[in-house]
Amino acid sequence: MQIKKVNMEGAIKTVVSVYLKSSKGKENLEAKDFQTLVKKQLKNILTDTDSSEAVKQMRQELDSNQDGKVNFQEYMTLVGYLAQSVSQQRCTEKETQAASSVPETQAEAPAAAKAEPEAEKEAEAGEAAKVKDEAEKEDGEKAEEAEETS
Repeated sequence: MQIKKVNMEGAIKTVVSVYLKSSKGKENLEAKDFQTLVKKQLKNILTDTDSSEAVKQMRQELDSNQDGKVNFQEYMTLVGYLAQSVSQQRCTEKETQAASSVPETQAEAPAAAKAEPEAEKEAEAGEAAKVKDEAEKEDGEKAEEAEETS
């Protein structure tokens, strides 16, 4: 499976091309064209995309100039709303994941704090043994030198 890198420029071009294709090159999306766009392009983000009544209500709420159609600016209002909703959903998911991992971290903290002094003691003991071995080695070398000189 190949992962395709999506960049902002490509995303903007896609948003524009979806509008132009759905509006069939016209300045506005007619009711039927808007219904098709929502049903085909937004079914994974929006609920009730199969409901003609729900999509009609959404179109009417977007239709700021009350002409019964969705122009590009009104369409971009929908895109902005959806982008904001997806962003909030992802932030909420991250907060939920972080919150669920916090109790584990807090539970592990006392054990880690307890393990730290033990590790330090082991390191100190190892260092002391190393220093002791080096001192004994030096003493042995000095004794050998003393025997050779006498």
